[in-house]
Amino acid sequence: MINYIAILIPFFLILVIIEWYISYKKGDERYSTGNTIQNMAIGAIDQLGALVYFAALYFALNYVYLHFSLFHLKMNWQQWVLAFFAIDFLSYWYHRFSHEINILWAGHVTHHSSELYNFSNGFRTSLFQGLNRILFWCILPIFGFSPFVLLVSLKVSGIYDFFLHTTYIPKLGFFEKILITPSMHRVHHGKNDIYIDKNYGSTLVVWDKLFGTYQEETEPVKYGIKSDYTDNNPVTAIGHHYIYLFKNIIKTPKWTDKIRWIFMPPDWKPKTIATQHTRSIQRRKSPEENTKNYALFQLGCIVPGFIFLMVFYPLMSKIEIALCAFIAASTMYQCSLVFNNNAGETFETKEQIRLILGIFITLFVAIFVRKYYLWGILVYLIISYSVMQFSQARWRYFSH
Repeated sequence: MINYIAILIPFFLILVIIEWYISYKKGDERYSTGNTIQNMAIGAIDQLGALVYFAALYFALNYVYLHFSLFHLKMNWQQWVLAFFAIDFLSYWYHRFSHEINILWAGHVTHHSSELYNFSNGFRTSLFQGLNRILFWCILPIFGFSPFVLLVSLKVSGIYDFFLHTTYIPKLGFFEKILITPSMHRVHHGKNDIYIDKNYGSTLVVWDKLFGTYQEETEPVKYGIKSDYTDNNPVTAIGHHYIYLFKNIIKTPKWTDKIRWIFMPPDWKPKTIATQHTRSIQRRKSPEENTKNYALFQLGCIVPGFIFLMVFYPLMSKIEIALCAFIAASTMYQCSLVFNNNAGETFETKEQIRLILGIFITLFVAIFVRKYYLWGILVYLIISYSVMQFSQARWRYFSH
C-alpha cells in the first residue's frame, strides 16, 4: 500500500513557492535560497528518519496498549475527540519540556535556529525530535487510546503546524481566543526577551493561558536563537547542541554537574567552567555560476525523486529504501552547502566521490533487485557525473 499522506508534499512545496514569490515581489527578504534549501534538506532527513521512528512509535504504542493499558476505549467518534484533546495537552508539555531540558532542546533547537521565518520552516524538524517524542506518546495508550487513532491524529496535528509558519497571515480576531495562530507561533519563534519560552501550544491556546505561558504579538519578532551559531549547514543545524553538550560534559570535572548538563535548561552552566559553543564555519564565498547551475540541476532531479520515495517506500525492499535515502539526503545536503556559500574548496572532489560511490552501489543493487526504476537512478547519477565533469572543464577553460 502506498503512502498517500506523502502526496501532500507537492502541495506544501507549492505553498512555499507562492509565499516565496510574494516575498520576492514585496522585496521584504523573508526568503533566501540557501535558507530554503537547507530547510528542505533538514526536512528530507527528518522524513527519512521518520520511516524508522514512526515504525518504532507504532510498535511502542501498540506494546503499551496491549500490556499496560488500564482499559480500552471504544472505537467511535468520542475516542477521536478525546484523542485530539489528549494529544494537544501532551504536545504542550512535550514542547515546553523541549525548551526547559537540555537534552530535549538539542533535538528541538533545529526548528528554532533559522533567522528567517516562512512556510519552509515547517520542514525544519530534527529527526531526533521524533525519537524524543516516543516516550511521551506512550503515556496515552495507558488510558485506552488506540495506537491507530493516535498515529492518525498526530499526522493531522503536524499538518496544521505547517500553516503556522508564515509572517503574511495577520492576527485572526476571534480565532486568537481559541486556536494557536500564525501570530502566536511567530511569538514562539522570537528571540526577543518578551517572547522567550512563550506559546508552546500546538492547536489550542487554552493550555498556554492556563499554565501562564501565553504572550500576544506586541512588537516585531526577531527570529533565531541567542547562542553563538551560524546557520549554513543542515548537519550542524541538527547536531550542534548535542556537540555543545558533549564538549561541556567532557570538560566538566564534577559528576553531578555532568548529569545536570543533560537535564538543566539550555542557558544553565556550572560556574567553574567556560562553555564551548559549536559553530558552522563560513568556508568561502562558494558558488561560481556553473556550480550553482549544477546544484539547481540536482534539485530539479532529486525533489521529484524524494517525493517518489516517500509515496512508494512501502512497496520497496529495505536495501532499495536505504539506497534512495542515501542519494536523496546526500544530494540535498550538498545543494544546501552550495547555496549557503559553505561548500568549501573540496566540494567538486567530494561530489565526484559521492556520485561514483552512488553509481557503483546503484549498479550492484539494480543487478540483484531487478527493479526498472533503479536503472533510471543509475542513468541520473551517470548524467550528474557527466554534468559535473563538463562544468569543471568549462570553468577551467573560461577562467584561463
